[in-house]
Amino acid sequence: MNEYTDLLNYFLPPTAKVLDLQQPQKQAAILLADINGDQVEELIVAYRFQEKNYILILKNVNGQWQPMAHIIGRGYGITDLLAAPITNRGVNTLIVGWQQGSMLSELNLLQWTNDGFKRLPTNDIAYSKLEVEDMPGTNGQDGLAEIAIWTHDTGEAYKVDVYRFDGNGLVPAKDVYPYYFKKVEAYYKHRLQKNDYPFYWYYLADAQNKAGDFEQALLSIEKAMSFNSPYPSKETLEALKNEILHALRRTPSTMIVVDEKRGDVNGDGFMDTVYITAEKDKDSPFWKNITLVILYGKTNVHERLPLKENMGYHPTIFLGDFTGDQLDDILIVIDTGGSGATVNGYIFSFVEGTMQQVFDADQFDAQHHYEVAYQDHYKAIVKSAVPHKKYTLDLGYKGKEYLSEIYNEDGTLKKPIEGWVDPPSGLYPIDLARTGVYELNIVQQIAGRYHADGLGYVESMLKWDGHKFVVDRQSVSIFGEDLS
Repeated sequence: MNEYTDLLNYFLPPTAKVLDLQQPQKQAAILLADINGDQVEELIVAYRFQEKNYILILKNVNGQWQPMAHIIGRGYGITDLLAAPITNRGVNTLIVGWQQGSMLSELNLLQWTNDGFKRLPTNDIAYSKLEVEDMPGTNGQDGLAEIAIWTHDTGEAYKVDVYRFDGNGLVPAKDVYPYYFKKVEAYYKHRLQKNDYPFYWYYLADAQNKAGDFEQALLSIEKAMSFNSPYPSKETLEALKNEILHALRRTPSTMIVVDEKRGDVNGDGFMDTVYITAEKDKDSPFWKNITLVILYGKTNVHERLPLKENMGYHPTIFLGDFTGDQLDDILIVIDTGGSGATVNGYIFSFVEGTMQQVFDADQFDAQHHYEVAYQDHYKAIVKSAVPHKKYTLDLGYKGKEYLSEIYNEDGTLKKPIEGWVDPPSGLYPIDLARTGVYELNIVQQIAGRYHADGLGYVESMLKWDGHKFVVDRQSVSIFGEDLS
């Protein structure tokens, strides 16, 4: 934003100082965002002048910047300056955090109206850090952002709440709790790896309860109650425990263990049990709510890891070392049941003290593009973007009847024809070098004029490069001609 310094100096008072944001790194509190819904970005700056804070908003009119609004701020500094749709999908709300203390900021929500900017009610929320995101609820994302408020308590512990605006003010967004409090749960698990403090166990239990992980929350609250000096109090812990027990009693358990494997997935030298749970209707092969569950052998603690695509057929687990750290990584493959016999697949690995997803077949498909085009003289060309390669397929084996529908007698195409490459239809772990470290072979069908018109397969061999899976080798296989 340094390119706007001279422009802002023209509009700011001579001794004014642009404020700095400190997170995620120190930078000037300058923002470009459309905050009145006209699809044109405004220039927003927070500055300090004569011991007071202000917000200046400039609008670009026919190539000329003009003042749009001047708003008096609060506090002695600024911690957050961003814009997101809070009240209306077509209009961003300006979100400002005015610093009131070393660990607390005051939340301001500024909304453009026909009468200018107005402050939305925020229930006088003070916070230590926040996250703003359109969080998926029961029916997915709705185009409006929720606000996660983290308020410092003690040590590295924070009380976390998630809000949305309901027209009159901020209210708890409980339908997104299962999504967001998985993040909070991961945060406290990481804290507990360094310090076994009672307040971390309390907040871990609270996060697991809000995430719907009631069985694990019960274990965590029991651990919190085992300390000589329970935090925050024995009465508070008892109340949370009763809330968890009530949730367990009213949550019917219809989950079935679909597949199960054993191996050391976190490197502590103990055998862990990895299994997939899911539910299905009677006499149906279709599974839903498919979930990865790990029972750690050393601690007897369960961890549940939701899958992005959690429905399908024949979910399976494979344990093997894909990343070269001599630990068992977890490969999950689920048949989608759609045309092309495609699959969803994920790899989870124990990274920096937590179990993390390191591969998603759907993401791989989105990042690897192909072109398939029929050519004159009974050939087809397959072009791969990553890696940048071209493959030529001989279609002669397809037979006279097939070829006569597409080609003239002189071998030229009757009209241009394009095919496509399907999403992955197979994920196969292969230890080619016999070192105990697996590569992942991804198979994708090449389709011609229609889905059943298969021309062959693209096979991509993926290898871990220390940070991610990359294509190490790629080839195309074709169908052979029947000689009988």
